[in-house]
Amino acid sequence: MGRSRRGLPPGCEEGTLRSEDPDRLGASQGAGGGAALHRGAAVPEREPPGGGALGVQAGAGLGSLPHRADKLRGLGRLEEALDAYERAVELDPSLLAALEGITTLTQQQRAATALGGSSAPLTLRFQNAKLKEVFEILARAGGINVLFDKEVRDEPVTIFIKDTPFEQALNLILSLNALAARRIGPDTLLILPNTKPKQDQYQDLMIRTFYLSTAKAKDLVNLVRTMLESKRVYVNEPINALVIRDTPVKLQLAERIILANDRREAEVELDLEVLEVNRTKSEKLGVNFAKSAGFAVVPPGFTGGVSTNTTNFTYQQLTDLGPQSFLLSLPASVLLDFFKQDSDAKTLANPKLRVLNNRSASINIGDKQPILLSTTNVLPGQAATGAVPTTSTVTSIEFKDTGIKLTVEPTIHLVDELTLKLKIEVTRLGDLVTLQSNPLIQQFRFGTRTAETILTMKNDESVILAGLIQDEERKTRQTVPGLGDIPVLGALFSTTTTDIITTEVVLTITPRIVRSLPVPELSAQAFWSGTETVYATSPLFASAGPTSLPPALSPPVSSLPAPRPSAAGRSTPEGAGSAGAMGAAGVTPPAAPAEIAAGPAPTLAFRPPDLATALGQEFRLDLTSTQLEGLSESLVTIAFDPQALEFRRAAPAAATLTASTSPGQVALTLRPQAPTATGSGVLATLVFQAKTPGDFPITLQQASVSGAAGKTIAVTTERTLVHVR
Repeated sequence: MGRSRRGLPPGCEEGTLRSEDPDRLGASQGAGGGAALHRGAAVPEREPPGGGALGVQAGAGLGSLPHRADKLRGLGRLEEALDAYERAVELDPSLLAALEGITTLTQQQRAATALGGSSAPLTLRFQNAKLKEVFEILARAGGINVLFDKEVRDEPVTIFIKDTPFEQALNLILSLNALAARRIGPDTLLILPNTKPKQDQYQDLMIRTFYLSTAKAKDLVNLVRTMLESKRVYVNEPINALVIRDTPVKLQLAERIILANDRREAEVELDLEVLEVNRTKSEKLGVNFAKSAGFAVVPPGFTGGVSTNTTNFTYQQLTDLGPQSFLLSLPASVLLDFFKQDSDAKTLANPKLRVLNNRSASINIGDKQPILLSTTNVLPGQAATGAVPTTSTVTSIEFKDTGIKLTVEPTIHLVDELTLKLKIEVTRLGDLVTLQSNPLIQQFRFGTRTAETILTMKNDESVILAGLIQDEERKTRQTVPGLGDIPVLGALFSTTTTDIITTEVVLTITPRIVRSLPVPELSAQAFWSGTETVYATSPLFASAGPTSLPPALSPPVSSLPAPRPSAAGRSTPEGAGSAGAMGAAGVTPPAAPAEIAAGPAPTLAFRPPDLATALGQEFRLDLTSTQLEGLSESLVTIAFDPQALEFRRAAPAAATLTASTSPGQVALTLRPQAPTATGSGVLATLVFQAKTPGDFPITLQQASVSGAAGKTIAVTTERTLVHVR
């Protein structure tokens, strides 16, 4: 059996949060974010309350269910543990470990939540009665003991309530009189003023450590502090944990908040194809003449040519000048140029990048080009010492990336779409440029093109980025002055060099979502948290108005007695055993509930109800409504087998929609664009793709429908069966 601390309220013992760690938890994450075990086709799936579909791991023994339930129980996730125990008993009623687990958990829940000896609703009528007298009568009706702090004032109270549960009636009296209650025994309450000094005086605090799986503790600490106003929170970064000291109720709320936000990050694989094409055409045609003539006086024995450098003579050499001392350089040579060169270069790369959501990834395809860098330092001279200025030059080599550099930052959305922030930079090595002739310093010139964009794409959709073209054309003409300017004849005294360089880059990118963001079910996203001043995990005041929460979270509005769990884990309604005592004390027992008139039931269904499709093909289902006059909003959860079917997209029809997906589930929020006279029509169209042959149902798992007046409408749901050939 799993660990249990009987002295602690449920969900407040120290545990480990592993919302998405199947190995540690012993259960894989279901579509709703709860613990989920899987079974083959022999056992039908069942959706338990508050968790994902539970089953038996294929190939695993039946005894693994109680073992995993023990792990969930040890982590403080008692509702999921109870679901696992009940599932094990359904599959094998003789499992003693599961029966013992159900008995222990129900007893713990009853001891932690049960207050008083009766769960029957109360009717109270008091006119200017003393506050302590009201609590005395309430204590008799509920079979509890009440103690008062010395600062509680016995002021007159007027209250009229009918058919109200005991705990709700108690909360109403406490709230109206600015009081608070502390449970100091199984059936004993201490009433005190609802002020912070008094709450701090009587409030027991707990310390709990939350070990996070994916989220960073330094990021979640601000969330916990903002939502719960917790001041004693410590971040243990080395082990990625949060340590919180607060009330048990706040710790339970912190657990739910952390479980809803500690989700595994989405991930996408980017399939890239990069094509770079370089075309170079060079042509040189014409007549090349010598470009200089010269005259020089040289000493006897000189073997060089004519240059602009000075020549040193001695007096004797000057007196010995003769015909051999005069040197002439004449343009006596002519060259004919006829040269043409074509070159094509192609660079193709097909890399794959795998990157997390909202993280940046980059890839560089190309070479590193060395660049010579020179740094010259001049040291000034000193007149006192006679030192002259000196110059020192330091030469270093730096490498510059050339080629294609791509930077991608994806943002993955819930409905198989993602937004890509792209930046592509193309750097090309240019020609050699002379920076200095003496001494000779030459460097390469670099050409750079940059494109930056943001685009939205669907999963497995390809996008081509092209148009990064650079055309460069250079024409150089060398000619003899005067003669080269003569029409027609000038071509005989000229040389023309033509260079055409074209560079084009084509990029194809295809994203494939490897793992989408796991969205927990609605009960994990929305839960009760009390009032502005009082924190609680259940509603303190029942509301008959509309609510956007799922039906599982809505407070009870029926006047029937609340069910009480039995030792075997089944719910049995209690009778109003203390009705006579309540009547004698000014408390009226509830009347029998009125009969509800029968009528045509509003329906949400798929059309067609039976569908045949081929393997790999997409098929459409219409979500229709019948007898839903005045529909204002509908929150629908659709369940299917993710191994056999794949949800592709949802299209609005008579209603606008917002969709969120998780493995095996699609949550739709529908708002009709215009009311219909009959309340019937197509609300939305859903598109699925068949992945595995067989027969697979698509069911409406939950449906919360609100009418025009904000009243919740009870609807009947129908499923459809898909036959994949």
